[in-house]
Amino acid sequence: MADGRREVLFVTGTRADFGKLRDIMLAVQSSTHLSARVVVTGMHLLRRYGYTVHEVERVGLQRLHLIPNQVEGEPTALVLANTVQALARLVYEERPDAIVVQGDRVEALAAALVGSLHNVRVIHIEGGELSGAIDDSVRHSISKHAHVHLVANDQARLRLVQMGEESHRIFVVGSPEIDILTSPDLPSLDAVRTRYDIPFDRYGVLVMHPVTNEAGATQALASSVVDAVLGSPGNWVIIDPNNDEGCADIRLQLDRCVGPRFARLPSMRFEHFVTLMRHADVVLGNSSSGVREAPVVGTRAVNVGTRQRGRTEALGVVNVAADAGVIGAAVESLVGLPRLGAFHGFGVPGARRRIIELFEGDDLWEPSLYKEFVDRVVGG
Repeated sequence: MADGRREVLFVTGTRADFGKLRDIMLAVQSSTHLSARVVVTGMHLLRRYGYTVHEVERVGLQRLHLIPNQVEGEPTALVLANTVQALARLVYEERPDAIVVQGDRVEALAAALVGSLHNVRVIHIEGGELSGAIDDSVRHSISKHAHVHLVANDQARLRLVQMGEESHRIFVVGSPEIDILTSPDLPSLDAVRTRYDIPFDRYGVLVMHPVTNEAGATQALASSVVDAVLGSPGNWVIIDPNNDEGCADIRLQLDRCVGPRFARLPSMRFEHFVTLMRHADVVLGNSSSGVREAPVVGTRAVNVGTRQRGRTEALGVVNVAADAGVIGAAVESLVGLPRLGAFHGFGVPGARRRIIELFEGDDLWEPSLYKEFVDRVVGG
C-alpha cells in the first residue's frame, strides 16, 4: 500500500474464471483507493486454446503479469509446482494486500498456497461448493488457505462452517456469473454464429472434460458420448476439453465428429458461449456448464458420468451413465421440449455489485490473517 491504495492481485487461468472476475478486476482498477494487478496463466497462454490472453488484454486491464505455467501434456502436479514457484517469486517482490482466486483450478490452489504462506490475504470466490472428482479436494483446499470467502448461497456457507471456518469470514454474495447469464446485453445469436462460423441455427452444445480421478475411463466415456452424437440426427457445436490430464483421449474421440453437422471450437468468449447455450436445443457432456449454467438460461441438459457428482440438481438436468444408447435416448427426450424458467440456486443477479461493495468497504479487510478452526458438534 505504498501510495495509500490497497493492492489486489487477481489470478486467472481460464476464459471461464476470467468471465466471472473481469468486471471486479476493472472496478478495482478504476477505484480511487484500490489498485489491481492481474496474473494471466494456465490455458490463457496455450495456443491450442486460442491464446485467450488477448481477451484479457482487450478489456483494458493495465498491469498484467503473464506467467506460462505449462506445456502441452504436462502432468497436473507439475503444473501446480510450476505455478507455485512463479507466483511465490512475484508475491515476494510485489507484496500485494490481497490475492483473489475463483473456483477450483490448480492455478487458484497455487495462488492460495502462496498467499497463505506469504501472510497475504487470500479472497476465494465460490468456495463451499461441490464440484465432483478431484475438483472437490482442490476447492476445499483453497478454502482452508483463504482468509475471506465470497460464496454463492447459504448451502455453500454452511459447508464452510462445517469445515471449521469462522462465520465472520464468510459473505453470501451470489455467483458473479449469474450477472452475465441474465444480462440483457449479451451478443445476438447471429453475431455468435458469424464470429465462430457456425452454419446452423438449430443445434446442441457438447462440452466434455476429463475426469481426473477416473483416468482409465476417460476414453470410454468420450467414446460413448461421441457414439451417441454420431447416432443423433441433429447439429452440434463442440467445445474442446480443458487441459486436464486425459484431454488427448477426448480430443481423439471428438476427431470422429466431422461433416456439415458439426462445428468444433477450441474455446469461446464467455458471453458468446452464454448466448450459444441460451438458444441451444440441449447441452450435453460433463461440464459444469450443463448442470450450473444451462439451468439459469432455461436450457435442458444431459449430464454424463460422475464428474459433476454432488452439484446442485436443477430441473431440466438429466443424469445418465456413459452408455451411448442411454445418452442418445436422453438427448432425444429433451429436444423439442419447452424452455424452462431460470434456476437461481447459485444466487440472484447483483453478485458483482455486492462483491465490489465489499472490496470498497471495510468488512472484507477486517478478518485477521490468523485463522482459528471452529469445532462443531457432530451428531451421533
